Amino acid sequence: MDNVFKRASWLELFYDVAFVALIAQLTYLAAANHQTMTDYLHICIVGYSVFVAWWVTTANRNLQPTETTADKLFIQLTMVAVFVMSLTMPAVFAGEYVGYFLALSGVRLLQAFLIARMYYLHPQTRPATYNLLQGVLIAAGLWVVSALTIDPYHLVFALMALSIDVLIPLTRGRGNTRRYLNVYHLHERLGLFLILVIGESMIVVALSNTATSLGLQQLVTVFSGLGMMIALWWLYYEHNDRFADVRPNNLFVFLHAHGILFLSIVCVSVGYKLQLSGGADTAILWFSLVGAIGIALAILLIRTTLHQICNRAVWLTSGLVVLAVATIGGAIFVSNVLVMSGLTLVFAITAVLDRFNLFASKQSLAKRVDTNDENRLVQNISDN
Repeated sequence: MDNVFKRASWLELFYDVAFVALIAQLTYLAAANHQTMTDYLHICIVGYSVFVAWWVTTANRNLQPTETTADKLFIQLTMVAVFVMSLTMPAVFAGEYVGYFLALSGVRLLQAFLIARMYYLHPQTRPATYNLLQGVLIAAGLWVVSALTIDPYHLVFALMALSIDVLIPLTRGRGNTRRYLNVYHLHERLGLFLILVIGESMIVVALSNTATSLGLQQLVTVFSGLGMMIALWWLYYEHNDRFADVRPNNLFVFLHAHGILFLSIVCVSVGYKLQLSGGADTAILWFSLVGAIGIALAILLIRTTLHQICNRAVWLTSGLVVLAVATIGGAIFVSNVLVMSGLTLVFAITAVLDRFNLFASKQSLAKRVDTNDENRLVQNISDN
């Protein structure tokens, strides 16, 4: 049975601190290196590898009922490897990728050991096939191969390794479904990681300009960035609070929608940083648009895995998309500041409409929550 009130531990929060440096590094490196297709591939590979490195340890702690001294030491050893990833990340964009990929492989090997240890400590729920463990080990091996392969062919093996990392949750082997993730803890951990990403985004906006006096355009840009993060908070956290104990109907989509959300916020942050630091107009526009579209898509995917979306939501969403396109189309020929402000306005309007439950059928929401409550009640009765 799910322990509905399983909460994030101090060890997990401490582990998250290691990823603050990774997220900050990625944001600043993306802002400085976006001239070639290789740069964009590195942004995607490095960005998603950060999410995967965070997620696997989080899933392991989700399934562990206790934290022993050995657990704490192994997690902190993984943190050391994560810090090495942060130190070696800048070199990736300079064509020296060996250190980062080897450090990432080290993180994956440590996580594979934690999975094997979990199987050893909980033999009653150990699967008959070790597909999950095998997937992590194969991905770790491919990261090593990518580190030792000459440029640019290392990208082929890196993409193969990342693909396996992404697809591991889909692994089906006899006995793999005997242990279920605690959904309350899952929602909380994903929300806490998102807070880190949003926090880094706000720091980027706040620190991108060091001038003693701010002009009108700079002030509009700064508060536009703040407004975007506030609207995102309402759209994500206010909604998910009502579904903190609802099991997603598709865990794979639910999980990786958060990965898309993470990378999209980084893209928006890069757009604001470039705008405040005088970057190229084309780069500012594309980072802002791709980030905003990614955020919208990720939120839609997250919600559709928690409950059904009614027809009214489709029409309202379509109307907001038209409004966004019209706003951006009219602003492109004026300034990037208006584009970014227009995107923030669209997200703010969406958040207000969503606050009044205009994007989902109340009946479907109630039915989804009631069904989940009924399932938990049945589970409680069977356990007792």
